[in-house]
Amino acid sequence: MIDWINALFDGTLYAGGVFLVIGIVGVVVLLFSFLLDGVFDLFDGGDGPLSLTTVGAFATLFGFTAFGCVGAGVPVGIAALLGAIAGVLGGFGAWWLTRSLRNDQSNTSVTTSSLVGETGMVVLAIPGGSGFGEIALTKHGERVSLSATASEDIPRGTQVIIVHTLSATSVAVEPYQSADENR
Repeated sequence: MIDWINALFDGTLYAGGVFLVIGIVGVVVLLFSFLLDGVFDLFDGGDGPLSLTTVGAFATLFGFTAFGCVGAGVPVGIAALLGAIAGVLGGFGAWWLTRSLRNDQSNTSVTTSSLVGETGMVVLAIPGGSGFGEIALTKHGERVSLSATASEDIPRGTQVIIVHTLSATSVAVEPYQSADENR
């Protein structure tokens, strides 16, 4: 009991409580930034160093690191400095990770121009010269269905190769012939 009263008078109990509250507020900000993405865009600094995720990570690590240091008997000023270092490192890590995740999401999109030379399977017969059928193929683990036209009739179940794109959803194809079939 005497230690608690001494900690109250020398400020470490108060400082530890403040650091704990900062850490809890950081966790709440992180939860809001993940669970309610887009709701707080007015307060969000975008994908930069002042995004809600980055600020939340900084506050969480700063608060809990400083709180733990004060609890371990480290003087309040040094605890705040160690908390700030941990917060900056954690904030930078959160910023880097979210930026990397957003960049990865946009790099795997399938476009018809990237499909030229790919093989697919006819799922709806293609009438030669004047109509469209349908082909299906898998690219980046994603099933893609496209309207397809050809200069000759191609029955359902035939493997085809995409020779060029006509639009964002249609392609021109030819029957696929493997190297073994050409001999």
